[in-house]
Amino acid sequence: MKTFKRGLLALCCMMFASTSAIAAAPNGINPRILGTRAIVACDAVEKSCGVASISFPAGISGLVPYGRPDVAVASMFYPSVDDAEAVIARTDAGDTAQAAIDYVFTVDPYADYRQLAAVKLNPDGTITVGQQTGAESASQRCAVKGATFVVQANNQTTATICAAMATGFQQATGSLPQRLLASLKAGAKVGGDNNGERSGVIRVWSSENDAVFYTKVLADAVVHSSRNALRELDVEMNRYQAGVAAPYASDLIPLDKETTKVVKRVLHKLGYYDGRMDGTWNDAAEQALYDFNWNNLFFLKPTVGVDGQRKIDGPLVNFLRDADVEALAPAKH
Repeated sequence: MKTFKRGLLALCCMMFASTSAIAAAPNGINPRILGTRAIVACDAVEKSCGVASISFPAGISGLVPYGRPDVAVASMFYPSVDDAEAVIARTDAGDTAQAAIDYVFTVDPYADYRQLAAVKLNPDGTITVGQQTGAESASQRCAVKGATFVVQANNQTTATICAAMATGFQQATGSLPQRLLASLKAGAKVGGDNNGERSGVIRVWSSENDAVFYTKVLADAVVHSSRNALRELDVEMNRYQAGVAAPYASDLIPLDKETTKVVKRVLHKLGYYDGRMDGTWNDAAEQALYDFNWNNLFFLKPTVGVDGQRKIDGPLVNFLRDADVEALAPAKH
């Protein structure tokens, strides 16, 4: 860690320490709208880390998630950019994720009003996790730590939501963005924010995906003030991942009859395919998919044969299923 950064961290900690050890809740924030659930995770194989969160107030995309390819932090209840940056700086200096959060809680005068989760991916591939919830955090709060992830929540309709999200993440397949989304969906089956869930964010950073040539943001989806926030988050994330990120083998799904019809239908509407609209994949459909890819995506995503079965990129299929066709580039005749 550079000397300059160490100095900034030390100064920050001195400022915290100079304040009263226990402070009242920060002024100017309406506590009635606070309440969030989130999952933070890293993947050593993909070399990626990310955060998925859903809540009521608009703006959580700029309040909750912080990170980069080797570390991710969720700052919640009374969120704090200073705390999030301090946790990241402490992990850079060698602390585990838990040690970094524990230290920040000892020096932040508003620690009782914080909820922090962090996951750190080390250069050797090992992962550490950390979490702490302040005593004044909203009721129905919970937290679950796994080997590579942390789930935390506050002001929920049920405290079982963390366990449901953890199970959803562990049982999900696919790339890290897809598993984070699955975790949010699993939580929604048992409860949610007491105020309703109207805004959300899924953000994943990677140092391994071929898209790193352009960006380290592997997935980015944001929804503000929508009655269908989770559904829209699903759509936006698949649009981003299909459009910008290189495909993952873990996201391949069988190109069965129904999936074939979905893909053909969109390719036909855009003028790329004019063959039979049945559930059989053929060379004309493959060429149409190639042409669509070439006109609309950063990376070509053809179908592939795996153990005798034809497969296709799952985020791409989701992207096509929910496509705003008029927003896509049609075939050039």
